[in-house]
Amino acid sequence: MFRGRMRPWLSVALHVGALAVGLAWARDLRADPPPVLEFRTTLRSEQGVVRCGLFTEKSWLKAPLRAAVANIRAGSAVCVFKSVPKGVYAISAFHDQNNNGKLDTNFIGLPTEDYCASRDARNSFGPPSFGDAKFNYAGGVARLSAHMK
Repeated sequence: MFRGRMRPWLSVALHVGALAVGLAWARDLRADPPPVLEFRTTLRSEQGVVRCGLFTEKSWLKAPLRAAVANIRAGSAVCVFKSVPKGVYAISAFHDQNNNGKLDTNFIGLPTEDYCASRDARNSFGPPSFGDAKFNYAGGVARLSAHMK
């Protein structure tokens, strides 16, 4: 091993290096959590999956900014959206019971599979509006929920 006295410059360099590693470790402990949006839905059936879309006002129910698919466990499912920038969004979800990738409808276009939107937004004649479903996401971890109907 090393014998004799340590050179002064080497001692200083080792101490500075240890201090830098310690500061970096402490900063990581204080770091903000990564941006994550969780959307929990409750369901009446455990067949299939839940498909969710995160939308901006311009893309509402047309082209989601992010999409997620969640398995159903114990009557609920959680869609997770990662790396979401701060902003105003709305979430739409549907229970894809037959796992065919689309919201099934009857011959006049009414959904035959359950669906929901953030803030439990509903509309009697047609899909919910963005204004009724919108929420402000300020970053970090946010947990929202809605009920499938």
